[in-house]
Amino acid sequence: MMKYCLRLAAVALCALTATAEDGRFWQLHWFEPGVEHGNPMPNPRFRVNSPEVMLHPSFGKRNETKSSGMMQIHTPEDLFALDAAELYLEIWGGHPATARKRVTLNGRTTYDIPETGTAAKNCTHLYPTIPIKITDLVNGYNAVQFACDQGTSFWGHFIVENACLRAGLKPEHPSLQAAGLAGCRYAVKASPDGERMGLSLDTTPACLAAVSSVDFQTSYEGYRENGSIEPADWHGFTKHREPVAFAGRASAAPFRAAWDVSMLPDQKNMAARAWVRFAKHPDLVYVTAATTGLATPARRGRVRLYGVRELPKPFWSRAGKRIPAEIDLDVDPATLERADLHVVVWDGGSEKPGPFTLNGEPLKVTGSGRHDVIYTVVPIDPKMLKKGSNLVELQAHTEHHGIEILLPGPAIAVRTK
Repeated sequence: MMKYCLRLAAVALCALTATAEDGRFWQLHWFEPGVEHGNPMPNPRFRVNSPEVMLHPSFGKRNETKSSGMMQIHTPEDLFALDAAELYLEIWGGHPATARKRVTLNGRTTYDIPETGTAAKNCTHLYPTIPIKITDLVNGYNAVQFACDQGTSFWGHFIVENACLRAGLKPEHPSLQAAGLAGCRYAVKASPDGERMGLSLDTTPACLAAVSSVDFQTSYEGYRENGSIEPADWHGFTKHREPVAFAGRASAAPFRAAWDVSMLPDQKNMAARAWVRFAKHPDLVYVTAATTGLATPARRGRVRLYGVRELPKPFWSRAGKRIPAEIDLDVDPATLERADLHVVVWDGGSEKPGPFTLNGEPLKVTGSGRHDVIYTVVPIDPKMLKKGSNLVELQAHTEHHGIEILLPGPAIAVRTK
């Protein structure tokens, strides 16, 4: 598997988990911070707090607690021209044991934000797409109120890095008429080619001419880098509205990409879809229906994924605290052709070399000091591994916020010769 991250020139991909069974055009309305957008921000990140912290003797007067958890998203849509609506979120899961994350639209309906392990004292990140009622929206500024409970945490808290209201457009929507896209439909063609799967966009020449770029996203059983709790799900996520860990991107006709499946476990029933964008209409995206029934090729080697035997709760280190975990391998490293370590961290700040090690060897999985979600795939010499227990250790020396290992935790993918 190859790490895949790209920067979009105009508008980024909005959500990564469309629920429509058929292809559909969506109009994107991102949250924009700043007073000019009706969103005074006392802190650069959009923070959500449980109510108890407001009078907490240690945290109650901190700047983070000044956030009311209410954002406004400008959505100038004729609701009669929509047939669906969704709210997409980029979320740092927050302090371990924070519970019952939720969001209310315009004071009308409260929606639960899916629980992906935070309440059970894990470090998490998540990218939910929440279907919402069209009647919860207004034409104009929509009040999006976030909340959470303290649970058993010292401080109920999480961060919404980005939010997007996605409007599902009816075929006769004025935006599609104006863009000349009303009759356009797109699909993904998949062509197996050994250890790669060719992916391409299928449409008419006229509709193809309007396309500026295509991101191909795939569904399979493998390392869940986006924190999903489903064993087989759409892979990839957004970071600062930009896609990470997608199968590939094409920025010129005929819009083709090669999906490397050489380190995926043997399986059937994989799928692919495309996010199609248009240079002259950066607020529009077309999400294709899933192309299903894809499979890894017949091969002599076998690929398997090994996770941590028992995850520390929370998997979080600061001030020199050592956090160990073990990954058990039931194969002889001498029989391996290739090995990769997968890990997602929340980078806790400036750090001394080597906070993360595998069998005593430091691996680079952190960044340059910004509090950030970082997904890394590290190629490993099989000689570093052992049959039986392999020791993973996290020892951060940050004084304030530590380094977190986010769910699903470290995992090693191996391929036999």
